[in-house]
Amino acid sequence: MLELIEVSKSFRMGLFGRNRKVAVQDVSFSIKEGEILGLVGESGCGKSTLARIALKLIDPTSGRIVLNGTDVTDMQEKEFRVHRKQIQIVFQHPEGALDPHYTLMASIAESFNKLKIPKGDRKAFLERLADEINLPLEILDRYPNQVSGGEIQRAVLARIFAFQPKYLILDEPTSMLDLSVQASILQLLKIKAKQDRMGMLFISHDLEAVRAICDHVMVMKDGKILEEGPVERVFESPGTPYMRMLISSI
Repeated sequence: MLELIEVSKSFRMGLFGRNRKVAVQDVSFSIKEGEILGLVGESGCGKSTLARIALKLIDPTSGRIVLNGTDVTDMQEKEFRVHRKQIQIVFQHPEGALDPHYTLMASIAESFNKLKIPKGDRKAFLERLADEINLPLEILDRYPNQVSGGEIQRAVLARIFAFQPKYLILDEPTSMLDLSVQASILQLLKIKAKQDRMGMLFISHDLEAVRAICDHVMVMKDGKILEEGPVERVFESPGTPYMRMLISSI
């Protein structure tokens, strides 16, 4: 289980950093293996900051991060490195995750080097990954600018899935894709979560996507969680005017 316990984050702003902006305030949640937890809210409400705290890309001002029973809040990067591959992230702009000077195959192969997969086993491993995410083998020799956004996102997922993470943070992973491609990527993520018992935090403005694949959902505004619960209950009987407003805007 990945847990964030009463996490807050503030940033110094203004001349000499005299002012402080609270981006996240007293947020607690947990993600179980195989569960997809949705996080919705307007731009600037603190969603991406919360994701980066969960990944330990930034430290919380207060609160705790617990990974499978181990408090990792104050771990230095060198110590946390053994846990790093358990938590991966997929960003909104998939092309930014790949080096434009590398072919898709070369980018995916980077994970093979880190995982120390023997060279003789790499072809079979790559073919299995590509088949799992419906990534055509014939495009792997192409560069990111030679393939579609959906194919780039699948290549990014192939590289991430190679690490067999236990938890995946998805920060608007389909917002830049065509609708038909969005649907196939969402279906892939849902199957992966249930099949491999992979816990996911799905951050999105797309409430229909959240409702389609998430088990639970949290509603965030101004750095705070206003409402949370099973996805169908929150969507059918929202408990806050803010969530009712979001739903009415679909």
